[in-house]
Amino acid sequence: MPERLLTPSKITAWLDCAHYLSLRHQVEDGTATFARSHPGAFAHLLMRKGETHEQECLAAYRAERRSVFEVPKKRVGETHAEWVDRVGNPMADGHDVIFQMPFVHDRMRGIADFLVRVPGSGPPRYEPVDSKLARASAKPGHVLQLCFYAEAMEAITGHAPKQVHIWLGSNKVESVLLAKVRPYWNRLRLQFAALLDGEPATDTRPEPCAHCDFCEFQQVCDARWRAEDSLV
Repeated sequence: MPERLLTPSKITAWLDCAHYLSLRHQVEDGTATFARSHPGAFAHLLMRKGETHEQECLAAYRAERRSVFEVPKKRVGETHAEWVDRVGNPMADGHDVIFQMPFVHDRMRGIADFLVRVPGSGPPRYEPVDSKLARASAKPGHVLQLCFYAEAMEAITGHAPKQVHIWLGSNKVESVLLAKVRPYWNRLRLQFAALLDGEPATDTRPEPCAHCDFCEFQQVCDARWRAEDSLV
């Protein structure tokens, strides 16, 4: 069985729907095949808005005359781990902002939108910043993604960021003390480890949730609801 890896998007989906991760693991383990759903028009619209917001955040950093290092893009046929090895540790070079930094750490992988240098003497230190469309406040999944980036950064540099940040769609930046959320993250990591090491769950059921509009298994769940004559 190939080694399973978690990604921030999987974690966010799992918080909304445990059944998603069950189906995802069955596919990755080769124990089941499902017809994949493609994102609908609304999901595509949100993805485009998210990309636009990310570019606006990047432009704002440049407008402040900060030195920005754009990580070279992943090459065709290159694995995520190979990409991480090729990129190395640009944090050691002292850039003000690092854009699209890939990480692999403790059976998880992801790409941080921004790593921003914290003022101070001594070796360069950074804190992760993710751009999100949410306008009022960050969602739990957003913060958990940043916890992973912070953990991966600590593994590379030996220093844990003090804060993580979400650049909201309203252009407000919400900051969270890592020490306040890390115990919750550590507890969830134990659950993630059990999910990675165990057999694909078969006792979860599809329930309508916020992830449905973006889910690759939307047709699978819809077919099951119809077969069961569900009220959904």
